[in-house]
Amino acid sequence: MLHPNLATTDRQQTQAALEAMRNYFAATAQAQPRKERQRLAQEWLTAVRQMRTRSITQSETETL
Repeated sequence: MLHPNLATTDRQQTQAALEAMRNYFAATAQAQPRKERQRLAQEWLTAVRQMRTRSITQSETETL
């Protein structure tokens, strides 16, 4: 079972990744400049990588 603080952190990371994804797709739909879309895509990827890193770290901790 997840500790309440870990669950909150997971939820916040998920929300951040979803928001970054929405921002990227909104910018794409609005034909924002390429540089802005690239910046938003980078934010999205960073958020997803943070989630993945946390997930991998949690999995390794649980197997110990």
